[in-house]
Amino acid sequence: MKRAEAALSIGGLDVVYASSRGPVQALQQLSFDVAPGAFVSVLGPSGCGKSTLLKLASGLLKPTSGNIALAGQPIDGPRREVGIVFQQPTLLPWKTVLDNVLVPVRAMGGDVRAARERALDLLKMVKLDQFAGHYPHELSGGMQQRVGIVRALVHDPSLLLMDEPFAALDAMTRESMMVELQRIWSTTGKSVLFITHSIPEAVFLSDRVVVLSPRPGRVVQTLEIDLPRPRSIQTMASPRFAELSNELREVFARMDLG
Repeated sequence: MKRAEAALSIGGLDVVYASSRGPVQALQQLSFDVAPGAFVSVLGPSGCGKSTLLKLASGLLKPTSGNIALAGQPIDGPRREVGIVFQQPTLLPWKTVLDNVLVPVRAMGGDVRAARERALDLLKMVKLDQFAGHYPHELSGGMQQRVGIVRALVHDPSLLLMDEPFAALDAMTRESMMVELQRIWSTTGKSVLFITHSIPEAVFLSDRVVVLSPRPGRVVQTLEIDLPRPRSIQTMASPRFAELSNELREVFARMDLG
């Protein structure tokens, strides 16, 4: 049987930035794959190159050496098959929720009328269809981030990149959004590359966690998450959840974080 092409494949990536004090290596021989429909989290200390990795996957940055490909095709610039969810939802305050969701469609020159129905369906999926005509300031932080997720999905990308999307939320909202994201992911079947600083977040959401070293970022550990799905808040109280979380904490304890 032929092996399915990886949704995202990363092989031997090196990224070196020029600086006033000489070259700075951000990533070193980075290699891992995201399988179709998989949820993979990248976990690492500050400055380890997580944001650089996201720029590479989104086509906003080219590697110094190595390969990065989307479904077997080299990423050499922004691709419509990629959706991005940022740390802040960055909604336009003068546009309604629905118009904010449609921003990528307009930017790509797509059929806004056809996309409108999909946008409304996605808003219904995240239980925000009743807020389509509201403005961002009328929504809570968690609701705004759900709009950000819908905006990233509206053009039907195959890969979703998520850059610490819950970092600015309070603890209770963050937990509810983790459950909500799991539901969205299982409903849409998208491949996800999720950047986070949070060990519990990575364990709760992921099929696999990739741990990066301090700069230059390189893979020091990959951990398969074997918790049954769907996961609930109660999953976080299970012995297996604690074992997996502690295994990741031990990886960080062995690092020299300066």
